[in-house]
Amino acid sequence: MASIGRITSRITRISTPPHLRRTGIPQPALARFLTTTPRTFHSHTTSTSSSNDKEDAIYTVNKDEIAKFAAMSDEWWAPQGPFKMLHLMNPPRIRYIRNRLQASGALSKNLAFGAGKGDGKEEFPVGRFPLQGLSILDVGCGGGLLAEALARLGAKVTALDASVENIQMARIHATKDPLLNGNGLSAPGSLEYRHQTAEQLLEQGHQFDVVCSMEVIEHVENPAGFLKVLGQLVKPEGDLILSTISRTPLSYFLTIFCAEHLMRMVPVGTHHWSKYINPDELHKGVEELSKCEVLNIQGIGFNPLSGQWELTRSRDGNGSKEGGLLGLMGPPLAEASNYFLAAKKPAAAASVDSSSASS
Repeated sequence: MASIGRITSRITRISTPPHLRRTGIPQPALARFLTTTPRTFHSHTTSTSSSNDKEDAIYTVNKDEIAKFAAMSDEWWAPQGPFKMLHLMNPPRIRYIRNRLQASGALSKNLAFGAGKGDGKEEFPVGRFPLQGLSILDVGCGGGLLAEALARLGAKVTALDASVENIQMARIHATKDPLLNGNGLSAPGSLEYRHQTAEQLLEQGHQFDVVCSMEVIEHVENPAGFLKVLGQLVKPEGDLILSTISRTPLSYFLTIFCAEHLMRMVPVGTHHWSKYINPDELHKGVEELSKCEVLNIQGIGFNPLSGQWELTRSRDGNGSKEGGLLGLMGPPLAEASNYFLAAKKPAAAASVDSSSASS
């Protein structure tokens, strides 16, 4: 386990761990790309010994994947390090989340947040803190790239990761921001990191207005169980927002051949093409397992000319409104690699009593 001192001393070091480097480019069989068999979700459960009539416990953690990212934990905040692409992806991720919460009506909650005179609440400008009043869960937070940004926008953020090294790094970095460490500027947002799994949090009865899990489901052991747990963590009428990668020839070329082997933008072995999930597969899994209604699917692509990630057109025909080159693309090409999915939980779909839920 990495020590706090080593993590702190290397917080800005840019390197790729040698044990993650491999030579040679894998040559998958052509039949692998030509298969039309859709991916299906199979939930793995382990029976509990409890005397209660509890549902079998769900386990989603892949220990190999956790170890892989733990080995890079001290590189999370190196802008030119192995997580460079996630740093570049963070602004459009935030824009997508804000856009979808606006469309779903979730942001209307902050109109009344702290607005009353003499109610003991401090008032904050909605424009500066558009997510205030919302409880948000970030599952698989890594070093906290997304969690920090959401908290700075006013949300009450709980961020989970199964790697203690990632959580250590995330906590260290958050102490550097007065908006997050509680010792500086007054702000409505808050940030709590937990070395915990989503299923462990669910066992404690927690639910949230918004549950996010970005670029995580392709790394878990049990995608079906993961979707089920995420859905149960969403409050009734709450929002679920995911991002992952399609299982297509283009995604293999971009994320593995180019990004890992050719350009070395991310460490070799970061991705496994067979674990990618196509949009229609995820759509079905979210509605059947998470019990949430899918409202939007939208692609995101890396523009090598601008060196930035750009949102593409969503399935409802709306443009990204960013004015980028990739904003002209529509499905299915727009969803052939990275994409987002947003869903909403119906009021009657709660599996945990919201009156006892904590956020």
